[in-house]
Amino acid sequence: MAKKTIEIGTRPTSDLDDVIDEQFGNLTDLSKVDTKVKLWYSWGIYSLNYISSKDIHSGVPAGRITSVKGLNSTGKSLLLASLAKDPKIDKIVAIGSEGGGLSAELFEFAQAPLNKIRISQYASFASYKIKKSNGEVEEVPDSKFPVKADSDDYRYIEGATRFIRRFINAIEFKGIKTNIVIMLDSLANMKSVREIAGGQDMSSRAKDINNFFGVFDNAFERTNIAFIFTNKLYTNLGNQWDPWVEAGGQGAIYNPSLSLLLADSAVTNSRDKTDKEVDDEKARRKTALGSSLKLIKATVDKSRFGTEMRNISFLIDMAFGPVRLSGLFQLCEDFGVLVKSGNNYTLPGVIDKSFFKKDFISIIEADETNIINKLQKKLEEAEAKIKATKQNFQASDLDDIPVDADMSTITKQMEADLDV
Repeated sequence: MAKKTIEIGTRPTSDLDDVIDEQFGNLTDLSKVDTKVKLWYSWGIYSLNYISSKDIHSGVPAGRITSVKGLNSTGKSLLLASLAKDPKIDKIVAIGSEGGGLSAELFEFAQAPLNKIRISQYASFASYKIKKSNGEVEEVPDSKFPVKADSDDYRYIEGATRFIRRFINAIEFKGIKTNIVIMLDSLANMKSVREIAGGQDMSSRAKDINNFFGVFDNAFERTNIAFIFTNKLYTNLGNQWDPWVEAGGQGAIYNPSLSLLLADSAVTNSRDKTDKEVDDEKARRKTALGSSLKLIKATVDKSRFGTEMRNISFLIDMAFGPVRLSGLFQLCEDFGVLVKSGNNYTLPGVIDKSFFKKDFISIIEADETNIINKLQKKLEEAEAKIKATKQNFQASDLDDIPVDADMSTITKQMEADLDV
């Protein structure tokens, strides 16, 4: 008897759709829903926003986890405080840790409105109790944390995980739709209960952090709460290829949708400063005023928004805060929307009249909203052009690409190769 031939892939997809709809209702049809991030908050620096999201107005995604990491004095805490200025944010819950930088003074320095900020300090993610008779510390499961935090024998200390769980539950139960940002500064300073008790950590903190992100990753998305944390880098001894390691284990690396790496650079490398301004800055360092400017290089070392490995340098004025327009000249230059002719520049379709580099900032400030909106459109056109040229781009290995080539250089070379 001849075997029956079965034709693969001939059944209409509607049959499968019926099965999915009837038995697997938890599977989402992406053609019928929009799961993209609909609300973004601004870093307060246009160039930093753009490398984060491809939008000059958008830096931090609501409903997602964002991390900012770097060595000491790279502006991590200040960047969070500056984020609080965004008028789209209705409420900020700031979680400080021992040695963390978030404070009323820092928010005031960043000119953030204090009336929308609530702050509290936490020593650990896990809850614990202290025995009054001898000071002995013991971890307490969140499910067994008492209503009354102070008893005759113990004083109970709530951990950050239990607090945030209670906060999110209250938001969901009340059906609150407020735009909320939860900030944690810093992840590296959170201790395990073992450490608080005076013992060795034995990877307890990493477990606490993994548990934290496991609990809240989806909860942040459901409530559209933006969670952003800072983290420190430590020397990765014995690894010359990856000399720095981030505190907190794998949870701190894998869970963020967006991660920025900050590094201190020399102000003399800034393309936003004229030679005279650099000389003035050098002279200022010799006075009682000291150095005013700090150049920070930001690299997107993880992104779920198509921006990974992009980088920009922006300025922090230590007497004011992050400089809003810093890095913008570099951004325009690197994406090829800035045209140079001799010592003059133009931004076709944005600033058509030629100008000197030293006048770039003042021209933008004179009509900022209009120019920035036009610039966003030009950058979108540049993105589309880059994507089109890369459709057929092939390379046998990285040796085919010049090591010092920037985005515009590579794009121009691909256009030549493809005769676009």
